[in-house]
Amino acid sequence: MNDLALAGAMFTSPVTAFTELRARPRFWLPLLAILAATILQLVWYYNVVDLEWLKDHLFSGNKRIEAMPPEARARMSAAMSQRTMLWSSVVSVAVVTPIIFALTAAYYALAGKITDVQCTYKHWFSLACWTALPMLIGAGIGFVVLAMEGANAQIGPSELQVLSLNELFFQRSPTQPGYQLFVSLGVFTVWSWVLSIVAIKAWSQRSWLFAATFALLPIVIVYGLWAVLAF
Repeated sequence: MNDLALAGAMFTSPVTAFTELRARPRFWLPLLAILAATILQLVWYYNVVDLEWLKDHLFSGNKRIEAMPPEARARMSAAMSQRTMLWSSVVSVAVVTPIIFALTAAYYALAGKITDVQCTYKHWFSLACWTALPMLIGAGIGFVVLAMEGANAQIGPSELQVLSLNELFFQRSPTQPGYQLFVSLGVFTVWSWVLSIVAIKAWSQRSWLFAATFALLPIVIVYGLWAVLAF
């Protein structure tokens, strides 16, 4: 099965896809596709967004910024150019995304040793990348939103995540508690978690409870701590 067929099977027959991935682990296609889609969305977004509106949107209600002297606020606003915001976001995505996959794979490798699920680090890194593939659908929806907005769009970054908890239910602004948490959680996040459970089940040949605990334990810990800190 080639990589494109594997990508299709990830949505139509994930058990078959993970069986193939267990036999031949690889990760470049999902890793590069996710990076490319995310970076392209950022480039498009920062080239059409109304930058002055975006600055107001990001900092409205931020008491620390509102308490700054007018001269300091003006200097900060001037430093937030379209080029600066774009490149800082692109570099962040290019660096942080592979690190997240690498840390996820490191957890899987450690948990696999403890629970006797014998796979190499390459297997686990491949799993982390392929289970994130639903992010591409989310990126595609974001492209549709940008196409509908056109030039001088007055739309916040979180509004591109149409199926996030923040957009579906909470509608929090960037300065409100829990904003980043609710933006990071959504339909495609849960989809990726489900794929991870299916993969662990297929690779370990153990119960669904074992697979769910294996896959979700760090997620529960991380998001639990994040929620405590956010609120």
